[in-house]
Amino acid sequence: MNRRRFLGAAGVAGLAALAGCSSAAGSVAPPSVPEGELSEGGWTQTDSSEETVFEQSYGPVTITATSSSVIYEDEALTADVREKTLGQVEGPLAIYSASHINFSPDLNNLPGGVGRKEVLNEVEAAAEQQFEQQMRDNGLENVSKTGEEEFETDSGASPGVTTFSAEFPVGDMSYEAGGETFELGGEPIEVAGDLAVWNDGDYVVVAGGAYPGENFATTTETDLSEAISVTVDVDLGLTPDEYRTEVRGLMAATR
Repeated sequence: MNRRRFLGAAGVAGLAALAGCSSAAGSVAPPSVPEGELSEGGWTQTDSSEETVFEQSYGPVTITATSSSVIYEDEALTADVREKTLGQVEGPLAIYSASHINFSPDLNNLPGGVGRKEVLNEVEAAAEQQFEQQMRDNGLENVSKTGEEEFETDSGASPGVTTFSAEFPVGDMSYEAGGETFELGGEPIEVAGDLAVWNDGDYVVVAGGAYPGENFATTTETDLSEAISVTVDVDLGLTPDEYRTEVRGLMAATR
């Protein structure tokens, strides 16, 4: 079963909905992500982008924001699941994205702080909406925001993390045994999502990821004849707690 990528650049970087501005921006420093941990964990960068994402007037001040974003896929996990299911389940099961948003003028030096709180609130709200919508747009079902949890970055910020849940549909899987073809009815794989937005110095960081929220295991029995039956067990050995720890570690180390 092939599914489209369920998280992409718009997952955390598509904030153009804030002001409808999507013109090309000048060079913006990309977010600093933990390259070593990503490489060791089997993650591969699949996309990057730069864009103007915000332009809004607050009284006498017009604030413009530009972003630089990177997208990673856990290709090691994708390959492992593909191999275990003999190619029946294929597609990215874990994605990590990060954006670095610069503002002009600097948010921390606005006259009297005019607009700073409003901009940060809008960025956070838009990031959550885009994160959730992108999951839906790319095939996940029953997407919902589930709550907030405490979260602290390695730099000492405490933005908290917004959590999401969704389902990765798994269709029937066909296999052959004893010259017969039989199918395993596939239950969806639960997907968990985490997103954090925080102010770091002169810029805002948006970081988030999605990963399997539960293991996938199923059993089916097929009669090949009156005397022979075949039982097939599928257990992908997914480890949600480890994925959550890994993704949140990547988020914490991003600046």
